[in-house]
Amino acid sequence: MAIIDSDQADLVLPLFREFLDDAPWDTFLLRLLARTGADRVHLIERAGAAAPRWQRRVAVRGFPADAAAEELRAIGGPPSSLRPSRVYALEELLPLPPEQRAAQDAALAAADIADARMVRIGAGAPALWLVLLAAQGTLGAADSALIAKLVPAIAIAAAQIERARLLRLRADIAEGALARLGIAQAVVGEDGAVLLADPLWQSLRPPTPAVTEFLGRPDAQCVAPIGQDIAVLRALPGHQGALVAARRAPAELPQGAAAVLAQAFGLSSREAALAVRISEGQSLIEAGRALHLTDETTRNYSKRIYAKTGAKGQADLVRIVLGSLAPLA
Repeated sequence: MAIIDSDQADLVLPLFREFLDDAPWDTFLLRLLARTGADRVHLIERAGAAAPRWQRRVAVRGFPADAAAEELRAIGGPPSSLRPSRVYALEELLPLPPEQRAAQDAALAAADIADARMVRIGAGAPALWLVLLAAQGTLGAADSALIAKLVPAIAIAAAQIERARLLRLRADIAEGALARLGIAQAVVGEDGAVLLADPLWQSLRPPTPAVTEFLGRPDAQCVAPIGQDIAVLRALPGHQGALVAARRAPAELPQGAAAVLAQAFGLSSREAALAVRISEGQSLIEAGRALHLTDETTRNYSKRIYAKTGAKGQADLVRIVLGSLAPLA
């Protein structure tokens, strides 16, 4: 049995076409608004009683953009006690005795709510809540039926959107760490064209490395010329006919590197700053003068740095600093 019929496909398909977009829910929410008697629709993700992790609100013209919190308070939601997949009407959300209804009716009037529908999507935490609000008239049985029929598709889309978000986060973490280390990477195809590149590689705009002779050698880890530089090539498991090309890019130690060195090796702030400059290629005297230190003070600081880090000289200090967490600060 199909989850939806062809008449509802225009509502659901954007969720799967746009799940990688920055705002993957917006087209769906706008079309849902147009298909029902609602004039505002909320989609909220929340874990337990915690504040919403994210929330989207779409409204027709005339409803203030900052009214979301007031609207949700007026209908008492989203409550975690709702049974998943069941569509609740406004009167079910507010089962108050008559003596308490006056205050509740005033809150609804202030939020411009005459009727509402709410459904919880997913039994675990976090879960989604879909809320439709109408300022005039009522939301009918057809609206409730449409919402109920869309719940499975919304749940599948939400899972895919969350998975894409986590994959994007993992990629951002990896790309960010490599960029701080000054490593740019790209995937190169059989014809030598760059199929995919990280932002650092794109910023360098290097010529395509000569990789044709290395393709078909799954265990190969080779070096190819790339202008006046080189790229290290390695096979990409599970992707025959493609290689990963990696090259070095100019990189300075990040701003927080000195604080990391100070904490890791017990250096003073000035000693840590001197160690950073030496690791970036400056000579001992150049680094000291850049920090407005006398040559004698610089030499004294360097002796303390070597003693605290265990370095046997400037080259060894560079190795220690670049092998620490300082480049990732």
